[in-house]
Amino acid sequence: MILKKIIERTEERVKEERRSLLLPKREKGIVDFRASLERGAFSIIAEFKPSSPSGVRARWKLEEYIPRVSPCASAISVLTEPYWFKGSYLNLKKISLLTDRPLLFKDFVIDEIQVEAAYSFGADAVLLMYDVLGEDELRYLAKLVKAKGLQTLVEVSSPEDALSFDGAAYVDVLGINSRDFKTLKVDINRIARGGRVIEKSFPLAESGLKTSRDAFKVGAWGFRGALVGTSLMESPDPRTKCLHLKASGTEGLFWLP
Repeated sequence: MILKKIIERTEERVKEERRSLLLPKREKGIVDFRASLERGAFSIIAEFKPSSPSGVRARWKLEEYIPRVSPCASAISVLTEPYWFKGSYLNLKKISLLTDRPLLFKDFVIDEIQVEAAYSFGADAVLLMYDVLGEDELRYLAKLVKAKGLQTLVEVSSPEDALSFDGAAYVDVLGINSRDFKTLKVDINRIARGGRVIEKSFPLAESGLKTSRDAFKVGAWGFRGALVGTSLMESPDPRTKCLHLKASGTEGLFWLP
């Protein structure tokens, strides 16, 4: 199971980071992640993803990609996992100096040192995965995130799990992922109507948006935004792609069957 392998590798990395990671002084103020997403009817979080186990064919370097997607995106997601996704904390710091959009620290967060790194290297929000942490550890790390002045994106893998977290004080954005981590297969129909069960947190669709039709669907299912990585990183024109997804998601959100 790929998720188990990723977590095992992350545990090894975290042990080393506790001993040797030098945390820089944060160079920017904190930007309100949820407020930025709420400014639009349907918002896009554009992800910088250099690689992935599922085989993203990234066209863009960091310095090329961020200026292209920032005008459309409400936030930028930065993968920092180094082994499977070829990310880094340094990428996060660089991006924090290239855009005024809030930044999401996207990693397999399991330890306090990663929360410290998220703050120090310039993130404004931190991804916390229920399938990785379980409810108790997620709640503990979420409170540490909030204590640093950052916000949380809590990720679940089914609409049923979302009900357990909606409206919790430590949840700012609640995402439902359409990826099955056992197989890495993506099927956005897994999250059908999931946005409608989220009433208090900001409802976000994660993974699998490739076309305008996909964006229309998740908007019609009640999601207020989507996190998009692979289809933007592989696009010859990520700015236009982002604008089309955003427009279609907005159209779906206001669609009356």
